[in-house]
Amino acid sequence: MTRGRHRQRFGNSLGSIVNDLAHIASRFGPMGALTTGAIGFAIFYAAIPLGLVAWVDANKLQSVGPATAVFASLLDQVIWQRVIGPCQWAGIATLLVCWSIAAWKVYSTDPLTNEELAGASWVAKMLAKLLR
Repeated sequence: MTRGRHRQRFGNSLGSIVNDLAHIASRFGPMGALTTGAIGFAIFYAAIPLGLVAWVDANKLQSVGPATAVFASLLDQVIWQRVIGPCQWAGIATLLVCWSIAAWKVYSTDPLTNEELAGASWVAKMLAKLLR
């Protein structure tokens, strides 16, 4: 028996979080969608990066040695590129998609379909890439 090739796909977890927050915001009214966007933005754009920077700085103080300065600089760059930058991107995308959902709910009584939510989320992610 031959087995088909199995390829595991790893999704962008922050992109999935933006999609999930868009679905959550769509269940609320306009003010609920705005609140969801503001909370998501505050968490991803400010709280997670500030907490991570504080944790890294505390751990840098514990390390001692001649290569500490070089390692600390490298660690800062890696943390920024791999964690802080993408978290801030997710915060901006969350804010944009929730604002668009709130605007939709103000001007229309029709519920958003899953396809419309996916499209709004995609546009918000692309705009967030441009704005970051």
